[in-house]
Amino acid sequence: MITAPALLKQLDQGAFQPVPLLLIFGEEPLYLRRVQDAWRAQMRSLGYLQRERFEMDANNACWQELQMETQAGSLFSEQRLIELDLPKGSPGKEGGAFLQQWFAQAPIDPQTGQPEICLLLRCEKLDWRQQKANWFQTIEQKGLVAQSKPIEGQALTRWCGDRARESGLEMDPEAAAMLAERVEGNLLAADQEVEKLALFFEAGHRLTVADIESKVADQAHYQLFALSTAALKGQVDHALQILHRLQQEGLEAPIVLWLLAKEVRQLSALSQLQTRMSLGQAFKQLKIWQSRQAEFNAALSRHSDQTWRILTQQALAIDLSIKGQSASDPWLGLSQLVTQLAGSQSTYWKLDHRG
Repeated sequence: MITAPALLKQLDQGAFQPVPLLLIFGEEPLYLRRVQDAWRAQMRSLGYLQRERFEMDANNACWQELQMETQAGSLFSEQRLIELDLPKGSPGKEGGAFLQQWFAQAPIDPQTGQPEICLLLRCEKLDWRQQKANWFQTIEQKGLVAQSKPIEGQALTRWCGDRARESGLEMDPEAAAMLAERVEGNLLAADQEVEKLALFFEAGHRLTVADIESKVADQAHYQLFALSTAALKGQVDHALQILHRLQQEGLEAPIVLWLLAKEVRQLSALSQLQTRMSLGQAFKQLKIWQSRQAEFNAALSRHSDQTWRILTQQALAIDLSIKGQSASDPWLGLSQLVTQLAGSQSTYWKLDHRG
């Protein structure tokens, strides 16, 4: 097993050798996406011109369809890429059997020695039990497994500096630390901020704390955090105006969902801790800054513990729509989530019954 950044480096340098099956998994979506994009580009350069995509689960029919697809020849290209999304993280009995057999049945080009069909299996977090499963162990031994781990703390600060250099900029350590703090560990947000900074400054410019304060604060993520504040304070109309502005400015829906879901999880945890300790102690345990405690207290006063559980499920549904696993509009879902979070208990139930 290697890390996603290490695999990305191999792909960018053209040092990657095709394998019958590549598994990428983890909790950091930015690197999952970058590895997948780089893998596609590298494989195209090697002649893998046809690409197909399947969404897999434990359903036998899905794996039977894939079995027939991989055994059938292609009229367009002998070298094919097949991408498999595994939302639930487990292929089930039939899928596990297919993945273990794949290395024995995968067709190999006799001239190049490379697989005629390369599979890419993508999923999110896999727990230690799933990583001990036979199907996972087989891929690790005979194919390639790359894990995308969260980047936190000092590692995130260094990442911000490295990402700035990739964009032709330099960054003071204090500026990198401030950027890491502003995005609160969200790598997608940090990546987008660096791209925006590269538009403001000429190549070779050394970013300072003042640059981060003036440019990042005026960009979408200042409004993103303002969205959170308005929603927690119960300012429904203002929160929806900010959300609409973020959408118009092209901010990605996953970043908005990341922040709202984080706040809902915090509120749910606070609601539960309140049954065992004072609110002040709960704030301290969850490390919620004093400057934000009034906002959280206002949100807690409007909703019950049951509401936080329901809103958490709604956030999961929006996540599925963002990933294309449902036909729902993610921005409509975000609007409803903001309305319900900012509104009162009665507002939530009116919207819920209307839906």
